Amino acid sequence: MTEIFSFTETDPDSLGATWGPLRVHRLAWQPGCDLPALLDEWETRLTGLDDPDTAALVTVPSHEAGCALPLVHRGFAPLTVIAERLAGTSAAPRPAAVDVRPATRADLDLAVELNMHTVRYDAAFGMVTERPNTAEHLRTALAEVLDRDHEAMWLAVRDGTPVGMLYIDLPQDAGWMERFASARPFAYLGHLGVHPDARGTGAGSALTAHAHVVLDRAGVAATLLHHALPNPRSTPFWYSHGYRPRWTVWVRRPALRSSPGVSAVPERPNET
Repeated sequence: MTEIFSFTETDPDSLGATWGPLRVHRLAWQPGCDLPALLDEWETRLTGLDDPDTAALVTVPSHEAGCALPLVHRGFAPLTVIAERLAGTSAAPRPAAVDVRPATRADLDLAVELNMHTVRYDAAFGMVTERPNTAEHLRTALAEVLDRDHEAMWLAVRDGTPVGMLYIDLPQDAGWMERFASARPFAYLGHLGVHPDARGTGAGSALTAHAHVVLDRAGVAATLLHHALPNPRSTPFWYSHGYRPRWTVWVRRPALRSSPGVSAVPERPNET
């Protein structure tokens, strides 16, 4: 049975520390629950919310519009969406001026660089935090993707220069997203990043279209991803490629300030 209220702490020396605050209070939404009453009870249990590396999170189905006001009235904001694309969904055409090729171990440095651009950009939207060890842990994680026995990472190449990277977790690697999928087998799109100088060139669209062809041919029924809702680029991009919101993560978190091990929010977005 799922606990209604829970609290977790993430090891600061881990990649997980990049994807969210170190300390997280969670309220587990259930169909038919009295959310206002649960939020009020939860309030008496919450501690540490004056700490910029502590947050309270509630994940609710995106179509449950009745959840919005109780959360807004208690200081929560919708920061992250889990979106889903079903196989065969039509989307924007692939740009012809961009080539796509599989990434290899020789591309690891480039893959880390492109993923770091994404981390720095997404930090502006309230969940992701660049840590001193983020690049090191990304290198380990991306090396594992490249070492899989199937293609899972691709590069967008424009005028002979790699400018973007996308990787996916195929069904055998995506089990951690089980509860969010509406169809099976399902995959998870783990990262799409384009170099700041190549934004608007179609690199991201080319990578996404290529990944969808691979997934559809493999018989994958659904593909999930996370995107930052406040990001003005993410929502129109992903939904033009056939994704739809399934779950929304509502967050209450203090303003992020510079502190040991936490980078300040970047002043200028630099990623799509």
